[in-house]
Amino acid sequence: MKTAVCMKYVPVIARIQFDYEAKTIIRDGVPSEVNPFDLLGLVRAVELKKSAEDEVVVISMGPPGASEGLTNCVALGADRAVLVTDRALAGSDTLATSRALSLALQREKPDLIICGRNSTDGETGQVGPEIAELMGLPHVSSVRKLNLRDDGKAVIVERMTDEGFQVLECDLPAVICVTEGVAPELYPDKEQMERAEGIHVEQVTCADLSSDLTQFGAAGSPTWVDEIRLVEPNRLGVLLQEITPADAAKQVAEALRQRLAVLATESGDAGSAMLPRYPGSKDKSIWVITESTQFGLAHVTMEMLGKARELTQFTKSEVVAVLVGTQNDAAVAELAAQGADRVLVLDNSQVGPVCGRAVGQAFAEAVQKEQPYAVLFAATADGRDLASRLAARLALGLTGDAIDLEIDAEGRLVQLKPALGGNVMAPILSKTLPNLVTLRPGLLTPAAPEPSATAIVEQIPATAFDGPDVRLLDEQFQEDQMGNTLARAQVVVGVGMGIGDAVNLAKVQELARSIGATIATTRDVVHEGWLPQQVQVGISGRTIAPMVYIAVGIRGAFNHTVGLQRSGVIIAINQNRRAVMFRSSDFGIVGTWEEFLPPLLEELRPILLELSEA
Repeated sequence: MKTAVCMKYVPVIARIQFDYEAKTIIRDGVPSEVNPFDLLGLVRAVELKKSAEDEVVVISMGPPGASEGLTNCVALGADRAVLVTDRALAGSDTLATSRALSLALQREKPDLIICGRNSTDGETGQVGPEIAELMGLPHVSSVRKLNLRDDGKAVIVERMTDEGFQVLECDLPAVICVTEGVAPELYPDKEQMERAEGIHVEQVTCADLSSDLTQFGAAGSPTWVDEIRLVEPNRLGVLLQEITPADAAKQVAEALRQRLAVLATESGDAGSAMLPRYPGSKDKSIWVITESTQFGLAHVTMEMLGKARELTQFTKSEVVAVLVGTQNDAAVAELAAQGADRVLVLDNSQVGPVCGRAVGQAFAEAVQKEQPYAVLFAATADGRDLASRLAARLALGLTGDAIDLEIDAEGRLVQLKPALGGNVMAPILSKTLPNLVTLRPGLLTPAAPEPSATAIVEQIPATAFDGPDVRLLDEQFQEDQMGNTLARAQVVVGVGMGIGDAVNLAKVQELARSIGATIATTRDVVHEGWLPQQVQVGISGRTIAPMVYIAVGIRGAFNHTVGLQRSGVIIAINQNRRAVMFRSSDFGIVGTWEEFLPPLLEELRPILLELSEA
């Protein structure tokens, strides 16, 4: 069996500095590394080798310096390395990148293609699914377990979802995008590196891939980045040291009351006014792809409908909700009340999962027929997959993991996306219509509901599809639904490795319950198995926006704090006075959580209970 692993050589984001006066990114001296998710995919690919005839080839696209990352991959067990490198690739967005990689992969004809969940410098998760669509292959994303079927002709995978996980089967060839848990994190030792230095890295140019060079680089990219906006630190940064737990609790409580009052004044009554509707106006319509949970519509659906209704004040058009699943009168009524003028139902009960090719084909045909101004997806497992397949199939621009949307003076949709650990805001625009964007849950405000509103209901036909696709074998849901609660929580207690162990976790959870708070965590805690991945916050987890976030024993690496940027007030407790979490906090307490957390929560109880019950 031949396995190809796509690898990106990325800068170590935590080492990048910013000059806020000059508004420039300081890259000098910043080292690069193999993208961590791609590294996991490589390790698993090597583990899957069963015989000497099996081959693992690692493919990267980038400047000549990316060959250093390929050498690392060879040291860990890859048999061959290919670098797609050409000046013509400069300015490539995700679609142009996927196009170049798919052409390089076609030359290799692998049985299995493995990609990382996303790259740490882009965080989109689009390249894998777009490669699959361009190559006409099935794919599965967010995979934490990857195994070959006994006959070697298919893979059986475990795919993470916001509510639990799915077990899927997929015939080979296929594209699998992996995340944490799929393999151990391994790094080459000195002997392995010395052995790999002698292995040649094959270089491929754009001319080797195609005679049409306009499909590469900036020319072949349907999206472009406007002038970046550097995000100035906006936290108060008050640090309390050498203070008693009682005094620390009183000072933080008083400061929190004052800070919440300021934030309430600044936010005003956003979302309380009912905005005009424009039913029947299909020109420049805005579509919202709904998300559902086992209990009904997900809150992110209401958030996206609220943003869509806001945008139609400029486009003067209808809002269309696309419901993937069986038609439900209660869901239709709720969608209408939250802003939908029309509901399109794509019944996939006999077609396959949302991430499958059949659903993607039927949805793409509907989009191509009606040509909306924009299509909004949630940045969830299903939303990212469906959006990526649509973008690749119709050659459309797609912005992943945006946190807000604007319409500029020229009527263009500006998609605001954090990058490089959240220190940069990239305004992204598209050369194509419709605009496609995935939006991070938990950051937008739903519109004021209109219970008397109604919506026209139409069907999207599930057209015949006879190509290879994914098959759902099983689906499991978490019993406590901590992830769904976290998405809407106003008070969150985040726990890190600094709490010590799982026994202490139970103590912190009990304290959190006493103030009506929801638990969140970091990647390392999830790796230890203390908490499920659904409550992980950061690059490979959720973005949340509670009014109060209390970080307990969290080091504060950027891959966690990037998921907290929209939080109202951040309070941190850490016994290490140099913990970087303090830089991302409004109020920090230097001390052990055992001493400082109980009196702090006791003092904050009246404030936090009022917030959590709001």
